[in-house]
Amino acid sequence: MISISNLSKYMILLILVFSIFLLHPLKNTQLSFAQNNQAIVITVANSSFVPLTNTDANQVKVNVEYMVEDESIENQRINAVMKIYAPNGTLVRTTSVPGGFAPENNGGVEALKTTFQDKSIQSVLANITFIDLARKIPISNVITVNLDLEEAPTTGISLAGNTSSIDN
Repeated sequence: MISISNLSKYMILLILVFSIFLLHPLKNTQLSFAQNNQAIVITVANSSFVPLTNTDANQVKVNVEYMVEDESIENQRINAVMKIYAPNGTLVRTTSVPGGFAPENNGGVEALKTTFQDKSIQSVLANITFIDLARKIPISNVITVNLDLEEAPTTGISLAGNTSSIDN
């Protein structure tokens, strides 16, 4: 039979063991946030989701403006990844910069674009992040862009003569 004094010792031991397991993940999470400084900060410069006129497809294009925060990244090639999601959350397409790119010291703009055949999709969500060239470690914040399909430009005849105009 276990005495009351032994029971209290077991309870203290049990509480210590559980507190170690419960607090340990919090300590590691805080440490990983502290070590995850963004080497590059990205924002959307401009974006579009348009039907292509020369093929039966739609194209998403996002120009991403970036600022280099960590100078050690300036001499490395990096990549950018854009994931396109349908309104129901289905991943439609993933694209990146072929061969990566070398970020400019004072920042710049990187263009990401992708084309897909599903003409039924009228809006998309694009998630973009900059990553290392091996495509394993994120080195920027993630930006999200919601885009609605724009109308295709049409060519019409002007009343002033035979010049064509673009109607939006």
